[in-house]
Amino acid sequence: MQAQVITSIMRPTVALADYDFLRATCDMLLRAPVPNQAAIDAAFDALDAAHARLKAAHLNHHPALMN
Repeated sequence: MQAQVITSIMRPTVALADYDFLRATCDMLLRAPVPNQAAIDAAFDALDAAHARLKAAHLNHHPALMN
């Protein structure tokens, strides 16, 4: 079964949890005794995407900030 991309609007708390988890994953990969550059690159790409989702969730939750 393939994972489906979440297309609904995320709540800021869910998006923040997603971002925090990926940030911790990046930190763990950077501290690994034998770094895997491909895994580190993929983790940072995922972290960038999570940051975009967090920003979108925050702006959707607080529409006044868009002005």
